[in-house]
Amino acid sequence: MNFNYNTLEVTLNKDTRSINVALNRPEEKNTINIEMLFELESLFGWLTSHLEVNAVVLTGVGEVFCQGFDQNELKIMSEEKFQKYIVRFQKIVMGMLSLPQTIICDLKDGAGGMGIELALGADIRIARSTATVNFNTLKTGWVPCCGGISLLSQWVGASSARFWTLTSARVGSEEMLNKGLIGKSYSTSEDALSPILKEIAAQAPVPRIQAKRSFLEGMMSELTRGLEYETVFAFAAMKTEDWKKDVSDEKECFASARDLARELKKAVRPEPILS
Repeated sequence: MNFNYNTLEVTLNKDTRSINVALNRPEEKNTINIEMLFELESLFGWLTSHLEVNAVVLTGVGEVFCQGFDQNELKIMSEEKFQKYIVRFQKIVMGMLSLPQTIICDLKDGAGGMGIELALGADIRIARSTATVNFNTLKTGWVPCCGGISLLSQWVGASSARFWTLTSARVGSEEMLNKGLIGKSYSTSEDALSPILKEIAAQAPVPRIQAKRSFLEGMMSELTRGLEYETVFAFAAMKTEDWKKDVSDEKECFASARDLARELKKAVRPEPILS
């Protein structure tokens, strides 16, 4: 099978019946653009019907996994287009939880923003001992909305999820390991993936798939409800168009809470009744 993608580097490992998917925009720190979104949709769609693949390794070309969305693309998006973009990304993250393969995300030296939310869709996460994950979504002008609240709370607990998000924390490998965000920390000279893939390959396929489904079923109702609220509050905050602003420019400033209130009133103001 040949995978012809522009933003993904895809290779097969016949020995372990696994597939390696690397986000391939290293010059942009593997930020997610529209083309990558479409290609991830295509690849994950292919995986749904290829049960012979045991595992998927999701990582990035270069030193980091992914530093979020491509800000240059976001700046020219309308609110409506951004909302549709988010909904598609939500389906990718949640779809990863439902895929029959065991998904391992290698964060390498780190991730940020929506890159973290993409990683949350994996069953297993690993990272280098030097890794740092930057919970900077609020600094980029929008609300975590693709599992960045609900899924993160499932993996690390509500207290840590709240603290990391609301303080825009930079979290190192040791803390991620202690809190359960990653299952393994490894040195740069260590091959951390091969032993994991060999163990997965040795598992009975049907029990493996059913075990993954059982884990998902146990948290599905709470996750569905949480994602619904994430979407509501994220879409409301989009009225300010803060995601378009250049946070490195000192002249730019985010909208105030009063600005949002005025925008929301405009959005729900009834049309005048004609006499």
